[in-house]
Amino acid sequence: MGPGSQAGEMIFLTSKEKAVIRRYAIVCQLWREGDQGFPGLEYDMAAGCSILAGRIAIDTRSRHIIGSDAGDRAFHAAIFYNDRRAVPEIAAKDLRRLRRYIVQRKGVLPVRNSVRVRGERRREGVAGFCRKLLVKLGVRRRARRHLRGLQ
Repeated sequence: MGPGSQAGEMIFLTSKEKAVIRRYAIVCQLWREGDQGFPGLEYDMAAGCSILAGRIAIDTRSRHIIGSDAGDRAFHAAIFYNDRRAVPEIAAKDLRRLRRYIVQRKGVLPVRNSVRVRGERRREGVAGFCRKLLVKLGVRRRARRHLRGLQ
């Protein structure tokens, strides 16, 4: 099956471990380019699966509950193995904040800086980042309209 589990064995996650997995999934969706969806994450955690959302491998013997991420190995290495070179597009300061937020639940979720990176389109500001977060979390349309009125 997966690392840290026997074949057919259910993995029981604590609420703290589930919270780390959720924070990792949210940050990965918001900070990485492309489709970073995690379909079935909550169902897989409740079912005790060793592979969550078809990509996150759970390792109960690991220092961090997430053993690997087949969908984004570089981001996983940057967060859990402190490999700053794995994601050079994220500033070192932001990476430290992301790591601290995911692993220790300290600080707040950092927002992407709205600066122009050479060769890329202008990155979204705080309002765009919040709108994207609300859509990913499935927040109702009325709340999104309220956010639009704050701009």
